[in-house]
Amino acid sequence: MRNNINLKNNNFVVYIFFIGLFIICWAQIKDYGVTLDDETYYLNGVNTYLYVKHLLLSLFNQEINLDQLRSKIEGWPITFELFLVFICDVFNIEQIEKVYLAAHRLNFIIFFSSLIIFYKLVFNRFENILLSLISIIFFILSPRIFAESFYNSRDIFFMSLFIFYTYFGYNFINNKNFSNIIIFAFFTALLVNTKILGLIPLAIFILIYLYNFLNTIKKFLKERKIIIYYFLFSILFIYILWPFLWNNPFKNLFFALKDILGDHEKLVIVNYYFGNYISSDLMPWYYRLSWFFITTPLIILILFVCSLIIVSQKLFNALKKSLNNKYQIKNKEFLDLFLFLVFFGSFFIVAEFNKSKFGGWRHLYYVYPIVIYFSIYSINFLNIYLKQLKFKFLIAFLISVNLFYNLFWIVQNHPHQYVFFNIISKKYSMQNFDLDWWGVSHKSSLEYILKSDKNSTIKIYAEGFTSLKDSYLYLDQTNKNRVVIAGFEDAEYVINNNKKRIRKNNNLNNEHFELFYQLNIDGGNVTSIYKRKN
Repeated sequence: MRNNINLKNNNFVVYIFFIGLFIICWAQIKDYGVTLDDETYYLNGVNTYLYVKHLLLSLFNQEINLDQLRSKIEGWPITFELFLVFICDVFNIEQIEKVYLAAHRLNFIIFFSSLIIFYKLVFNRFENILLSLISIIFFILSPRIFAESFYNSRDIFFMSLFIFYTYFGYNFINNKNFSNIIIFAFFTALLVNTKILGLIPLAIFILIYLYNFLNTIKKFLKERKIIIYYFLFSILFIYILWPFLWNNPFKNLFFALKDILGDHEKLVIVNYYFGNYISSDLMPWYYRLSWFFITTPLIILILFVCSLIIVSQKLFNALKKSLNNKYQIKNKEFLDLFLFLVFFGSFFIVAEFNKSKFGGWRHLYYVYPIVIYFSIYSINFLNIYLKQLKFKFLIAFLISVNLFYNLFWIVQNHPHQYVFFNIISKKYSMQNFDLDWWGVSHKSSLEYILKSDKNSTIKIYAEGFTSLKDSYLYLDQTNKNRVVIAGFEDAEYVINNNKKRIRKNNNLNNEHFELFYQLNIDGGNVTSIYKRKN
């Protein structure tokens, strides 16, 4: 009876935790800006949705011209945007600023849902409610992840899908019934359709599965139906969920993958890296690895590195035993090995094969759940093997201090948490690395100008790589009517977030302009506003 009461009490605490967290975060959504890619991806979503809609209508009306609609679709991943456009259509959301707000809300809802799934994954692995809750606190108090969970519909959305994929993959390993096969195949398709990097965890999962479950003829014969069903349904879902493939699946898939890789490599921009402006195609192999080390909260980084030492030894012993075909890697070891290899495999592949490197390590944000997972692994290990209570209290105190520091930093620098560097690196990094590569700060800059200048029309220009257009579209109609996006020569105000273009960059330190406002965080100049002198 007591165990049932304790279980109900624990569940009540978990429900209150997630409900409170959702309410607090939901209230912050409108404060965040947009990225320079948002309009482009949204328009592709609109074109794809119109094609799908008219394709269904063509079943009843033969006069609909599908070729024209199909020609407007790009081969980029479309999962998030297609869902967004569908929601906007259902709820009759038409104004672009409301569409952007809906995108932020949708992005956060998906991210928050993935946190619940991650909680369940950690609980299933470690069977400890407190550790599972700590894993979610680690997520929320990682400032960059917290901020980007509202507006980064490429990398955070993909990270969320990776959490779903891992959780349902673990369920599949534990119980290979038909429903688990279907669900796992569905999230496999979503992962692959959302980013080409989804092929990395998919390939690693399949390799470990083949090695562990199919390394003898007897095992293969036992598992063959499961494998066939999984592959067939994965391929089917990939096709259904990617309208670009419908007309000619094999040809279009080839061109889509080729274009995605080609477009990324052809995009060459200027990075500010270790105090130097360097072209993105000349970045060193450790570019993303260094960004990972300087932007991950210190306590999470320490726990993660410690866990790698512990896990490496355990996984090595498990693999050594598995050389005997009669031994099968346990399911928890399977999960550990999968996450371990995805983390290192992802960094290796992008370092080796991705020439144009930019945007920090945001393209690899999907491995951050792995970092949190192994950080929890360290805490669990210390809790088991540290016998003296005073050492446990010391570890808990150090973790708490760092988390409270992160919480204070998040509140103090809202809504610009995307410029976070950990406590060890921030003094140097704030002066020597890119701070706002996506132009997210343009929203707050426009709001500052509109509040300070009462003129009915204001001519504004954005200096550097990041465009002002998406942030302009996010304004309400009244403020849109006041703002005129002008060229440099005509602008009354120039916003400069220090993201250089590859060729021409205007000189703002001249007799025509004076510094009007500067957003500084931890000694770093995130963005500056210059006003033309009268």
